[in-house]
Amino acid sequence: MQELSENPSWLLRKVVQAFYKERYKTAKWLVCIENLRNPNDYFTLCWYANALYFSGAHNDHKAASLYMRAIEINLSHPLAHAGLGRIHYTNALRIIREYKIFPGGHDIMFADELSTTDDRDETCIRVKGFADYECGNREIAIEELKHAADLVDDADDKVELLCMAAELLAEMNNKTGIKALEKILDIDINYVPAHFHLAGCYAANGQHELALQEYEFIKDNAPEIATDLSTLLANYNVDVP
Repeated sequence: MQELSENPSWLLRKVVQAFYKERYKTAKWLVCIENLRNPNDYFTLCWYANALYFSGAHNDHKAASLYMRAIEINLSHPLAHAGLGRIHYTNALRIIREYKIFPGGHDIMFADELSTTDDRDETCIRVKGFADYECGNREIAIEELKHAADLVDDADDKVELLCMAAELLAEMNNKTGIKALEKILDIDINYVPAHFHLAGCYAANGQHELALQEYEFIKDNAPEIATDLSTLLANYNVDVP
């Protein structure tokens, strides 16, 4: 995925170098200066958002707004779509994890989730629910991740983005998630995360034999996570050999 323009500024190159050294505070400080110089530059906005996102969850709202500004500037580049999708994806998974403590708990947290159309229609009265306040809107995550996947050329980037979207689809509806994950395997038959999530979907759907087939794939190709998968399958009464 292209991360910089063909002729980036010296300062923006330093931002990227600091970012990949995990010096996020330095990257944020440098990109703030670059943003003052070039407030409407697509890549500057994306890297400003990246630095904020990796500096802590308290920056998520500002990071999301910067990604949205970047998308308004260049709708056909994947970097901002991927970044915005990632913010909503990670927070949606956090909400699911934290509110599964009682039946239907996490579903309640997504009850007032705005659709992507509502969020962008200026004539619509927008009342944000919990997930939107937490930057964990599943619909936005899925749409942006899919959009980014459509725009990237690299197959590895494509399957990674699609698998993130499929993971959320599976949380919303197992059958829809299964279809999305199977499409990923059409692109890369050996993509381990897709097989892992498929096993869970099959198990939750009562398709225990298919779940065990996916477990065997994981055991043979990614044995380091086989125990994690067997624990997951046990929740659905699937006994692994």
